[in-house]
Amino acid sequence: MIDDLDLSIEALLTMEFGGALPFDLSFAIPDKTFAPVSGSKNTLNCYLYDIREDRELRRTDPILARQPDGTVQKQYPPARVRLAYCITAWSPATVSVEIAPAQDEHKLLSDVLRALLKYPTLPPSALKGSLAGQQPPLPTTVILPDTDKIVSDFWTAVGGQLRPSLDYRVTLSLTYLDLVTGPMVTMQSSTFLQSDLGGPSDEWIQIGGQVLDNGLPPNPIPNAWVRADATGQTAVSDALGRFVFVGLKRGPQTIRARAVGFKDGIRNINIPEPAGDYNIVVSP
Repeated sequence: MIDDLDLSIEALLTMEFGGALPFDLSFAIPDKTFAPVSGSKNTLNCYLYDIREDRELRRTDPILARQPDGTVQKQYPPARVRLAYCITAWSPATVSVEIAPAQDEHKLLSDVLRALLKYPTLPPSALKGSLAGQQPPLPTTVILPDTDKIVSDFWTAVGGQLRPSLDYRVTLSLTYLDLVTGPMVTMQSSTFLQSDLGGPSDEWIQIGGQVLDNGLPPNPIPNAWVRADATGQTAVSDALGRFVFVGLKRGPQTIRARAVGFKDGIRNINIPEPAGDYNIVVSP
């Protein structure tokens, strides 16, 4: 991920300055031993100095997508990770005749600042490797409102001399949990309060599942009759074998399924089931 961002920054600079960059590009630490890459070009150094999670941009609720087979795919939102670069310009004395190295460095920083400010998000055409096609877009900032303390602390930490620099930050999406596929889901509870008593007065729980045969893999059974014994509620499974009951209570419950050509399926459950599984199997 981080190396792909380095490549993406290089691609963005190439888009702005041309295929053959007029300067050398480095990602090394700008400590007291750092020197321009060559004696014939200015060096633009992009040093990654900070990585942290951006919780303001991160969602926490899972994204659910129902599949044609009746299952549900659950994808937890990726972490939003902000990476910060210190961008500095370095000029050997021989680059520009009659122009002081410091002025060369200031001109390069000005050109780079102008280029980066064009893109509040990294453009898709610059994204490389694992970042290609990433959504949502990758937001960027180039300069911060007040960085005095940050700048001085940074140069003290790396043991270098204070230099003019840009603080370039990019926020990435990092997927760290695998996609989970499971049965249609299935439980939702609603608690109703009586304000005059100050406590819960009632709770309704909704559950859902599928009627399946005992094949390998199991197949959904449409138009099956399903009954919750405790309440007498009945439901008919849809084309994908799915059924829903609303208004059930916590505790033991027996549900039954009946379908043409199959023996009745009976299942004793507890509401709520720890695994959230309320499927019923019927056999020929």
